[in-house]
Amino acid sequence: MADQNVPQNVENEQDPGANTQMFRAFVNEGKAEATTEPKVNGRVLAIVGGAVLLIAIIAAIVVL
Repeated sequence: MADQNVPQNVENEQDPGANTQMFRAFVNEGKAEATTEPKVNGRVLAIVGGAVLLIAIIAAIVVL
């Protein structure tokens, strides 16, 4: 019965749910990571695709 009073968090980490300010910082930290822009967006893919298509057309004309 005495084992029930032993804290589960023995690594001395603070629980963000125990403090409102810490919890808000924890939630906002997750939002900041999710709002980052993707490294490759549609415009970059369109430009690369157009360049590849142009090179393929030029190569086909040269081969003929």
